[in-house]
Amino acid sequence: MALTKETKGKGTHTTVTFTVAANEAPSEANVILLGDFNDWQTNDSSYQMEKKNGSYVKSIKLETGKSYEFRYLSEDKGWFNDHAADAYVPSPYAGIDNSVVDLTALPAKKKPVKKAAAKKPVAKKPAAKAKKDDLKKIEGIGPKIASILTEKGIGTFEKLAGASVKTLEGILKEAGPRYTMHKPGSWPKQAKLAASGDWDKLKTLQDKLDGGK
Repeated sequence: MALTKETKGKGTHTTVTFTVAANEAPSEANVILLGDFNDWQTNDSSYQMEKKNGSYVKSIKLETGKSYEFRYLSEDKGWFNDHAADAYVPSPYAGIDNSVVDLTALPAKKKPVKKAAAKKPVAKKPAAKAKKDDLKKIEGIGPKIASILTEKGIGTFEKLAGASVKTLEGILKEAGPRYTMHKPGSWPKQAKLAASGDWDKLKTLQDKLDGGK
């Protein structure tokens, strides 16, 4: 998934292109883009995404300086989020988050580059970063729960696959009553498939699940 933004002229509006790759869509059915910008009207066919080489694409103009909540709606598989969203916020429905496209930051003006004598670049060794996986790809895990698990040392599919359901339930209980409603019974099994790269099998399993249960 991807969000690309292009601001022209005085920057009063920004063209945002929403893209859902073929392997990220829940099925081959039509997908509609819904959000604050169209009052979440499911019958608004003008926001149906266009199929291009198996992917789904839709470009719309939004007012610069604002942020907008949105989600995708598959005609036969229901709602799903954008893994490349700028942020995620709780929706009015318990346990469900909305994706956010943020246009509040104005693009920085480019400063003229002064020509300088060419210097031989010094290679710098990149700092080692702790490996993390996108736990939101697991059915039932939203941005907040993914953050909680990562803080508890479960930030990869491999570690999630090795965690017991009892341990996961304890982490959710410790996080507060808002999270105890989530059922992590299938998370280790999903994570095992994700860790091994069996995305087709993972999708088949998730099609049978309801909120990760």
